[in-house]
Amino acid sequence: MIKMMIKEIELEGLTGPLAGLEAGYSKGSPLVCIHGWLDNAASFIPLAEALPSCRWICIDLPGHGKSAYRPPGAIYHYLDYLGDLYRVLESLECSSCTLVGHSLGAGIAAVYAAAFPEMVDRLVLIDGIGPISHDSMDSLKQLRESLDFLGKTGKTGSRFYPSWDQLVKRRLDAGNITRKSVEILLERGTIRSGEGATVLSDDRLKQRSPLYMSQHRVVSLLKGIEARTLLIMAASGLIRKRSSTLERVAAIRNLTQKIVPGGHHVHLDDPDVVAREIKKFLDDDQGEA
Repeated sequence: MIKMMIKEIELEGLTGPLAGLEAGYSKGSPLVCIHGWLDNAASFIPLAEALPSCRWICIDLPGHGKSAYRPPGAIYHYLDYLGDLYRVLESLECSSCTLVGHSLGAGIAAVYAAAFPEMVDRLVLIDGIGPISHDSMDSLKQLRESLDFLGKTGKTGSRFYPSWDQLVKRRLDAGNITRKSVEILLERGTIRSGEGATVLSDDRLKQRSPLYMSQHRVVSLLKGIEARTLLIMAASGLIRKRSSTLERVAAIRNLTQKIVPGGHHVHLDDPDVVAREIKKFLDDDQGEA
């Protein structure tokens, strides 16, 4: 029986240090994990507990969890996260790795794997496949809304909520996720104070992206992925019924697709189901080697 190890780590990011967690086996090629929007590194701890023989490196993206915020005046643009991931892999000094991403993190991991195929051996995407795209004609409206967020509100920093239960309920109301999963994320993403808690994530994360890529551009990027790829889609998740998903799946040449029961946070709600698929994927790769 392998004893589970979890420790806090600090890695280099694009605009400041990034906090994270290292879990599981302390040697070998890492599984570098990138969480979803407004989540944090703890998102992957249930998976690590289900697969303790792997080396898990789970990062808090800038403005999330315990990581530093972007500097004043900066925004959290999707493409900048690629720079953060580049710095993380540099600081880990690993020649190659497996990238594991959920939702926003799956988009980051997919584009990074396409841009730097020599650095990514395998790719695991959990209920996400590439960044959000938008092909409509409301780009100008979107740009104005994005700039208005900074110009009118200037919101930044953490927020205090006087009731822990109300904070949990607010997160539960935002999506299909269990209370246990919410509390895993909030325990890392908040500081408790009496009956309330301070949410650590930067409020600027709620700013709408100034511009989205087109579906055509996303597909062209996904075609550059060379790594063996596992896509785990939740049956009641966000991407299974999207019209864009089928074209994106077809763009990745060496992709295995699995549909598992559950919602968007299935890796948190039912980690054993997701861990089994990841283990099969990793074991098959070792068999081919």
